[in-house]
Amino acid sequence: MSRLESMSHFVAVVETGSITAAADRLELTVAAVSKRLKLLEADLGVRLLTRNTRQLALTEAGHYYYQHCREIQEEVSRVDQHLLAMQGRLSGSLRINMPMTYGKLRLSKWLIRFLQEYPDIHLTAHLDDAYTDAASGDYDVVIRIGVLEDSRLVARKLENVYLMPVAAPAYLQQHGTPQTPAELAQHQCLHYTNVSHREGWMFYDPSGTAHNVQIRGQLCANNGEILKQAAIAGMGIVLLPDFELIDSLENGELVRILPDYSAQTVSVYAVYPSRQFLPEKTRVLVEFLIHALQL
Repeated sequence: MSRLESMSHFVAVVETGSITAAADRLELTVAAVSKRLKLLEADLGVRLLTRNTRQLALTEAGHYYYQHCREIQEEVSRVDQHLLAMQGRLSGSLRINMPMTYGKLRLSKWLIRFLQEYPDIHLTAHLDDAYTDAASGDYDVVIRIGVLEDSRLVARKLENVYLMPVAAPAYLQQHGTPQTPAELAQHQCLHYTNVSHREGWMFYDPSGTAHNVQIRGQLCANNGEILKQAAIAGMGIVLLPDFELIDSLENGELVRILPDYSAQTVSVYAVYPSRQFLPEKTRVLVEFLIHALQL
């Protein structure tokens, strides 16, 4: 029996908590798993587990060996997956979390193409505008828009998103069209709640000078589509990413204001907990999205 097989049997015992449960996972007899565990300890010359009638417990050496066994298993799996990816045969499950509107308008077609290219991948996509902890392990990749604050995470930039202030023609006809960012303070502004009111809206004039304005408005929401529909209904001015506004600008439902000023630019990132032992399927998905979105 190879050392890798011995490691996998040891890991199974640790993770299931008993030799009996490990035997079920490995589809072996209890006697076979117990014998192989004893042979492994004999080969290493060290006790990995303490045994009594009620439970198994890792020794200090066992803790050390288990951690490194898991790392070796992950690295072997990563190498195998990389070889499969080179042949277009990547397989396994992936879980991705992304903002609702961005996922629908920007990522959906590319995720479909990714699955067409890798038909043995099973993808679960969760669209949610609430904050998701990328370090929790619930997802392989989390898509974030804006400033990243968690230094524990690896972040790969997917693209830049350009914000644009817009309003319905009917609103501007009734309330006037602001000519400077400062005038926005006198208007109804529809606010995205995932950005603090205190931060306000930031604009830059042609010379590069920053203009920050504190806004107010009747409606706040954590979803851009709701804010866009409110703006179309004439409820106020909204600051949204350009990809959300293309159709509404083309059909005249909304018009751009403050054309001489540029709003802030935000970046979109693919975020995951660790670069070490990154599964090949995760790496390939992230690289695929970077290539697709930066064309």
